[in-house]
Amino acid sequence: MKTLSVKQFIDILNKYRPSTWLIITALILATIQTGVALVVPIIAMNLVDLLVDNEFNLFVILGLILVFLLQISLAAISMYMMIFIGEKIIVRLREDLWRRVVKFPVKFYDANNSGEIMSRITNDTNVMKNFFVDHLIPFFTGLITIVGSLVILFLIDWTIALIFLLVFPMAFLVLSPLGKKMYSVSRSLQDETASFQGDLGRVLSDVRLVKLSVAENEEAVQGGERARKLYSYGLKPGRIMAVVSPLITSTVLMVLVCIFGYGGYQVATGSLSAGALVAIVFYIFQIMTPVTLMAQFFTQFQKAMGATERVNSLLEEDLEKSVITEKDNGKKENDHGITFSNVGFSYSKEKEILKCVSFTAKEGQKTAIVGESGAGKTTLFSLIERFYNVDHGDIYYKGKSIYSHNLERWRKKIAYVSQDTPVMQGSIRRNLVYGIKGEISDFNIFDALKRSNLDSFVSSLPHGLDTEVGERGIRLSGGQKQRLAIARAIIRNPKILLLDEATAHLDGQSEALVQEALNNLMKDRTTVIIAHRLSTVMDANHIVVIEDGEVSGFGAHHDLYNTNWLYKKLVDQQKISNDYGA
Repeated sequence: MKTLSVKQFIDILNKYRPSTWLIITALILATIQTGVALVVPIIAMNLVDLLVDNEFNLFVILGLILVFLLQISLAAISMYMMIFIGEKIIVRLREDLWRRVVKFPVKFYDANNSGEIMSRITNDTNVMKNFFVDHLIPFFTGLITIVGSLVILFLIDWTIALIFLLVFPMAFLVLSPLGKKMYSVSRSLQDETASFQGDLGRVLSDVRLVKLSVAENEEAVQGGERARKLYSYGLKPGRIMAVVSPLITSTVLMVLVCIFGYGGYQVATGSLSAGALVAIVFYIFQIMTPVTLMAQFFTQFQKAMGATERVNSLLEEDLEKSVITEKDNGKKENDHGITFSNVGFSYSKEKEILKCVSFTAKEGQKTAIVGESGAGKTTLFSLIERFYNVDHGDIYYKGKSIYSHNLERWRKKIAYVSQDTPVMQGSIRRNLVYGIKGEISDFNIFDALKRSNLDSFVSSLPHGLDTEVGERGIRLSGGQKQRLAIARAIIRNPKILLLDEATAHLDGQSEALVQEALNNLMKDRTTVIIAHRLSTVMDANHIVVIEDGEVSGFGAHHDLYNTNWLYKKLVDQQKISNDYGA
């Protein structure tokens, strides 16, 4: 992760800020409020001097009350505007992050924990917001308060102002190295928080596996270790603040002792009025408050820098490319379907998954992919869906490289049905029309449900299409999930069908009905099937045998059974268990 510079930090805030006039208005109001606050000690000075002289002036008291009311009103308005600006920055940042995250390539999610990504979008952006609202704006208004108070202090009594300036800066000599330490500590804390959230998300999403594996105690121990590690990291900034806070308090007390001692002497000698001493104390406190905030500002700034650095790593992450021009975009005029041409691919440098794979899945025909586990069958589907880009070679659709197609339009041509069908939390309707633009009528939805043998089940539900399926579709059986995916594919009306044992969880009667629906759906489409049960693809127009990442056989069932040893072996193994003939 690259170290973030102060300029980059400012650029990020500036990029997502609201309109300039709103910020200027908030700053002007805050400045006026600060100016009004500077008037209060002057009025108090006059009031004290009058009381000392046994004089009473109603106008001075009314003026003090009016100033207080004005200050409160301006403070409330400016504070709300600061909060509004801070929230606006963060909501824009989060919206941008959300838009980007859903457009990252699949390989990004392979390499990053989803819980850590969530932590960056939620926790880290909160740190940034808190810094802006609680520290950044008060830092600038605090500067005005400090400068204004010092100027007035010099006007009232330059010797006291000079003593203050000589004593107070000593604290910053100690605070400076602590700020640098806070940066590294805060970054480690944010990283550990993300890891903790990542582990929590993993356990909650796979809680049934945890329970079935009787791994509750193991996960509880690991979670406890994570919590204790987070606790340890959380104490580190506390140690720093434990040094910072007493230093600031001691500095304040030391300054007050010096000022009261010297000021009291001047009052006693008649060099300074009692009201002036009261005003001086007021101004010192007005200086102390923003200075205390400034001391916290530098530690919080380092913390915000660490959080922004993690957020910035998402902002700089490459998005999926819609069109990849560096691929071979030439045409293969004789192709009428999907063609793999000398395709090679690997997930990492250690092992090549596919090696010079070449075959054609023709339009209007059914092409099956068979092979042993780990041969690369699912990888072929991932390449067709453009979840990954080939390392060498190319993939063509109707004679044109798939990488020359607009990515969104390309994926709209594809429908994928697998034996482990993903189902999103929400209603049945939402799952059926997910990602489809435009209105889909209930008639078309029920037609798809009927063709996938799911209409009677949905009709029997109290809320019909609006029935909630639960997280990951937990309220649906495996067969119902699969038929839901088939209905979704029918509604999408795709050009390309990718089927990964799409009828695996269905009973015999349902399988026959759904297979008939799939056969109708396959007409005039390019259909590619990953076959685990070879009995379901023996009628395929072509069967591709994948062995160790290469095509070792291509042809119809009977030809391959007689010529390809691996295909014969797979058929014979299944023939023993379920009596499917060769």
